[in-house]
Amino acid sequence: MSLTGLPLLLLAAATAVAAVVATARTWRRHRRWAPLTRAAAVLLTETLALLTAGLAVNRAAGFYPTWADLLPGDTIRHDTGPAHPGHLDRFISSRAAHTAGAPVSFTWHPPRWTSWPVTAAPTVVVPADYPQHPTWRYPVVVLADPATPAQENNAAHAAEEHAGPAILVFTHLRPTATPDILTDTLPTGLTRDLRVTTHSWALVASDHLTPLALAAIRATPTRYPTLVLINDTDDPATDAPADLPTTETVAVTGGPTRPGDPATHLDAPPDDRLTAALTWACQQTPAPLSAPAQLIPAPPRHTPRHPSHTIPPGR
Repeated sequence: MSLTGLPLLLLAAATAVAAVVATARTWRRHRRWAPLTRAAAVLLTETLALLTAGLAVNRAAGFYPTWADLLPGDTIRHDTGPAHPGHLDRFISSRAAHTAGAPVSFTWHPPRWTSWPVTAAPTVVVPADYPQHPTWRYPVVVLADPATPAQENNAAHAAEEHAGPAILVFTHLRPTATPDILTDTLPTGLTRDLRVTTHSWALVASDHLTPLALAAIRATPTRYPTLVLINDTDDPATDAPADLPTTETVAVTGGPTRPGDPATHLDAPPDDRLTAALTWACQQTPAPLSAPAQLIPAPPRHTPRHPSHTIPPGR
C-alpha cells in the first residue's frame, strides 16, 4: 500500500472514526477500570487522528513518497540486486492525473537533503509525458539559480513548449556550496528517484554561482557538456573562460559580445533571461532514451569438422 496513496489515507481515517465511536460507546462501561480505559482510548483516538492528518499532508506535499524514505538517514541499506530507478514514478503519475497534460512540479525531498548546502528543498519539474513512457530515461537540466517559484513555473512551461522534454531541477544552492553537490550528491539522488540518463545534462548558473558551475564542469565534462551562464549585471567579464573542455557548449544570457568569445550569446531582457537560458539548455540536451533494444544473437560459429581418428604421418 503506497504511503501517498488514497487507500492508506481512507483506512487511517476510517480507523480514527471507529476509535471515536468506540470510545463514546464504552465511556461509561467498566467503571472499575474507567480511568485506565478512558485514558488509553483518548490516546489511541488522538494518535489515529494525528496519523490521518499526517498522511493527508504527506499526500499533498510528498515529503515521504515511499516507505523507504521513513528510514533514518544513517540507516545502512544493503542492496543485493540491481538498482531500479524511478522510486517516485507512482507519485508522479498520481500528480499528473490532476495536471491535465502539463508538466508535474513538486518539492523534492531526497534522503538527507537537509544536510545539503541549499536554502530550501530542490524543486523538480518533470515533463508531461514522463508517466506515459515508463521505460524512457530523460536528460536533466540543473539550475543553480535562486529563482522564485513563479519564475520557475513560467520558465519550465516555456522550456518544455519550445525545447522538448527534459527534467528540470532548481537546486536553490548556497554560494558556499562545493562542486561535489553537482557532480555526486545531486546526480545520485536523481538516479534513485527518477528515470534519468547518466550523461549529456545541462547546467545553468547565475553570476554568483558561476565559479561553482565552472568547477563542476571541469570535474565531470561528460555529465555536463552544456553550460549556460545567466549574466545579471551585463558585465562581459562573466563570459565563459577559455580553459573549459573543448567539447563544452557554452551560452551566456545578456552582456556584450567580446571578440573571439566562443560562447553563444542569448539576447533577452533581464526578466526573461532565466526562460531563455532554460530553453536554450533544453535544446542542447538529447532526446529521452527509450529502452535498449534486444541484442541480435550472433550467428553460430562454423568450426571445421575433424575426423574422430587421424592417420599418423608416415602411414
